[in-house]
Amino acid sequence: MFTNLSAVQINRLAQRLSDAPLGRSASVAAAAERFERLLAARIGAERAPKTIKAILTAPGFETAEARLVAEIDACEAAPPPPAAPEPANEKAPTSETEPAAAATPIVEATETNSEQAAAPSAQRRRRDADIEAKARQGELPPPPDFSAPTHARFRAKLAALIELAGKADATGLRAVPINPVSSSPKALARYRDLAVLAIEAREGKA
Repeated sequence: MFTNLSAVQINRLAQRLSDAPLGRSASVAAAAERFERLLAARIGAERAPKTIKAILTAPGFETAEARLVAEIDACEAAPPPPAAPEPANEKAPTSETEPAAAATPIVEATETNSEQAAAPSAQRRRRDADIEAKARQGELPPPPDFSAPTHARFRAKLAALIELAGKADATGLRAVPINPVSSSPKALARYRDLAVLAIEAREGKA
C-alpha cells in the first residue's frame, strides 16, 4: 500500500495502539503490517481496512495521527452490543407439557365417541341384512318409522306402499314414483324394494 509516512512515523502510530513498548521495524512495509494488525485488534477487522488506508495515505504525520485518534475515539464511544437474552424460565416446558397431558382425555373421548357411533351403524347393517334375508324368503319387511315430524309429508305415500304390499301388488309398488334424495324417500324406496322382493319370493315358491 502506498503511504506518505516513514517507518518511524508508522511505529509511533502503532505505539498508540499498544501498552507495551514496540521495537523498531526494519522497513515501511513491516511497520505498516504491524500497525494494521494492532489497529484491527483495536477497532475490529471489519472497520480496519478502510481506516488503515485513510491513515497511511494521509498527507502527513499530523493528519494521520489525527485520523487515528478520531477513529479510536469513535470506536470507544460506540454503544456496546446488546446483551444476550436471558434463558427462558425453566418452568416454560412444564407449561407446555401440561396441556399435552390434558389433551389426552380429549383424544380418548373422541375415540370413545367414534366407537359408540360405529356400534349403532354396525347394528343397523346387521338388522338390514336380516330384513333383506327374510324378504328373500317371502317375509314382508317392517315399514319404516315415520313418527318424527320430519317425515310428516311422506306418511301418505308410506301408507299407500303398505297397502300395496299387503295386497301383494308388486306391479303397483313398482309404479309408485319415489325420488330418493333425502332420508325419508330413501327409506320409502328401500321398503318398496324389499316388499317387491318378498312378494316375488312368495310367487316363486307357489
